[in-house]
Amino acid sequence: MFLKVVRSAQNIDYVYVVEGYRDSSGRTKHKYLFSLGKLEDFLQTPSFQKLARRALGYASERKFDLKNITEGKVLYWGHCLIKKLWDKFDFDRFFNESKSKVRFDIAKAVFYMVARHMMLSDSKLGMYETRIDFLGFEGIGINHLYRALDVLVDRKEEIEDYLFRARYDLFNSKVDVVFYDVTTIYFESQSEDVLRKYGFSKDGKPGCVQIVLGLLIDMEGFPIGYEIFPGNTFDGKTLIPFLDKLSKRFSLGKIIIVADRGINSKLNLLKLRQLGMGYIVGMKLKNASESLLKEVFDSTGYKEITTSEGVFRYKTLKQRFRLRDEGGRLQEIEDTVVVSYSEKRANSDRAERQRLIEKALRLLENPSTIEALNRRGGKKYIKAEKRGKYILDEKAIERDIAFDGYYAIQSSEENLKAEQIVEAYHRLWKVEESFRIMKHSLEIRPVYHWKEQRIKGHLVVCFLSFLFMRMLEEALSDRVSVDKIKEALRSITVTEFSIDDIKYYLRNKMDKVAKELFRALKVALPEHITEAEKFRI
Repeated sequence: MFLKVVRSAQNIDYVYVVEGYRDSSGRTKHKYLFSLGKLEDFLQTPSFQKLARRALGYASERKFDLKNITEGKVLYWGHCLIKKLWDKFDFDRFFNESKSKVRFDIAKAVFYMVARHMMLSDSKLGMYETRIDFLGFEGIGINHLYRALDVLVDRKEEIEDYLFRARYDLFNSKVDVVFYDVTTIYFESQSEDVLRKYGFSKDGKPGCVQIVLGLLIDMEGFPIGYEIFPGNTFDGKTLIPFLDKLSKRFSLGKIIIVADRGINSKLNLLKLRQLGMGYIVGMKLKNASESLLKEVFDSTGYKEITTSEGVFRYKTLKQRFRLRDEGGRLQEIEDTVVVSYSEKRANSDRAERQRLIEKALRLLENPSTIEALNRRGGKKYIKAEKRGKYILDEKAIERDIAFDGYYAIQSSEENLKAEQIVEAYHRLWKVEESFRIMKHSLEIRPVYHWKEQRIKGHLVVCFLSFLFMRMLEEALSDRVSVDKIKEALRSITVTEFSIDDIKYYLRNKMDKVAKELFRALKVALPEHITEAEKFRI
């Protein structure tokens, strides 16, 4: 073996470790084993100078032979950036002070699963089998990962509480408006159990069992807590049990819940008030009282704004309604309702309705398929005259036309202006983005576990991964997507090789985003070539 300098098309010299051999015809050939990087960088590193002095020392005693250099192995070490965030919360102490009788480094096992999930999603068995490709995790056993999942389940609420207090003390954050939404997570299975049930799938997977996940995040998009429910749980049934538990655990004070129309029921709104919480929720205008609708469609009182996307107008109304609480007592609530009309939304509503009408007309051509369908989709505009005979429901179409472009938001907060209510509600996309990150970028699916305990442990790993990914996004001022950050973490590698039984790490080229993360988090890069015993993660 020997070192060879090769000039690239860009006139940059690179150093390679090369092995010479003869082919079948006896001609000399070169086999490139691995790169040592740019020549100018390589020559300037103190590690190389030390190696050179060592080589010269060898040469004075005997002929120097680079056959003592082993082949290189590439290892991931992007988790060094995640470790910087992990240490902000002092998680090593938190996990290793566990009261459970564990005889291994549980913090290291949890950290490996979280960091690995942020870089390359895999089953826990896959994580175990490829642990040697990630620098510093060689000693982790498969039993360590599964045992760590059990600990995460047992300490799930304690972790949420710890993170809540640590984050809002550490980062001087405050909680006054929080966002709540619900999604479903499906399994490639048709076997139901206590948790996995058939239900309405938000993923378009009606043939698979699922669980329901409710997530609460703050104004900055950071997770506060989550709860899982059986897969057949209706959205509106998830919020109050979740918040009731949180309010007993956290000293939240007065907060305002922002959520979509799925949780807007009179009883839910009453319970939020009883919990001392405010709310800003989407409202189903088509279910509103006739008196309120009369004011909605009255053109007077609207404030109008002309934008590049067309006319937008809004006005504030009051809605008073009565209901009976769970004890049967009559209650009365008065809320603020912000009604808006958007030309852009009206055009979208018309296009969506036309699509459904065309679908309904196709269904009417084959009536035998209609009976088995639910009311969603094209069947929305189909009316049964008698059994087996259907017609287009013109009245339903006319009624929907009247609502084109209108939207309503309902709030308990009398002191907020209409603009503040609208702005807060429009930020609900943060939760939707959070679900997109967890489902797609962090690949919460597919879930490789079937036992309830393992499923719950996997979700705690995903929760922690999401928290740290949001912190990396924030470090880059939200300029870089999660997918790009994942690529950056994977680009941070070293090549491991040995000379005379001394192990070294060669820092490989990383992408631009990775370099930005090192700067943003103030993590020092190691030397280009570093002895293994001096290399710190």
